[in-house]
Amino acid sequence: MIVDDMKKKIIAGVLVLASSVTVAQAHEFFVLAGQMLNPSSGTVLGAGVGFALPWSFADGRAQTRLDLSLANVDARRGNVVQLAALPVLRYQPQAVGFFAEFGLGAAYVSKTHWTRRHDLGSRLHFASRLGGGYDFGAYALSLNVSHISNAGLKQPNDGADMVDLRLSRAF
Repeated sequence: MIVDDMKKKIIAGVLVLASSVTVAQAHEFFVLAGQMLNPSSGTVLGAGVGFALPWSFADGRAQTRLDLSLANVDARRGNVVQLAALPVLRYQPQAVGFFAEFGLGAAYVSKTHWTRRHDLGSRLHFASRLGGGYDFGAYALSLNVSHISNAGLKQPNDGADMVDLRLSRAF
């Protein structure tokens, strides 16, 4: 009897969760400009595309997307090209308004030595991003902090930190 009640509660919970899953609809194009925090030199300029993934939760307030980006980092030892792919989870309580988002994925950099004393150790990295901003409808503006690191899989593992402003346009 207790097991049957637990089964009913589990089934009811799954049905409630499944009914709250909707399809995300908007893709976006974005440009970004920022500054390196670690190493403490260089600017970051980039662009990318965010593809809406087919999951959203909490009546559409939490949405998923895949961000693909290409950026140029002006490091002391020359320009570094960074390619990144990050699945992103975005929480936005209102259709228009403030939002917060988090992404965790992978990045590739064209050079491992960014300064004389800053070596990333490898070209392939884990990438994370935390950001927040305001969605105006067709456009969104956000402030983001990003980190790349090889997670200690290869030494040295100096990593890199960036802060950027991002302007997005839904399509």
